[in-house]
Amino acid sequence: MGTQRIKRIYMLSPDTHIQKGFNKEQFDELCAWIDEHIQEQIGWSELMHESGFDHLSIQSSFAKYKATTPMTYIRKRREDFKSVRNQSGTTVKFHSLLAK
Repeated sequence: MGTQRIKRIYMLSPDTHIQKGFNKEQFDELCAWIDEHIQEQIGWSELMHESGFDHLSIQSSFAKYKATTPMTYIRKRREDFKSVRNQSGTTVKFHSLLAK
């Protein structure tokens, strides 16, 4: 993703959006971005802006790769972050501790 993002806009049917949406590497980059920004507000707008994909592509990619919804994933990662922070007593590089 980085500083130069290629924005993708597709008119997608529910049957074809996975093929034109995320690949695993892009999805992992978005998950890493979520971890890096876990203490900030993250909603659909932020996910779409960061990934360059639409709501349907993001939703289906989370279903495919994590078997959950994006918002449930973010809530769980926040809980994990709080748990790690409470155990360690300091803020640490979160995504390196919780590579799941």
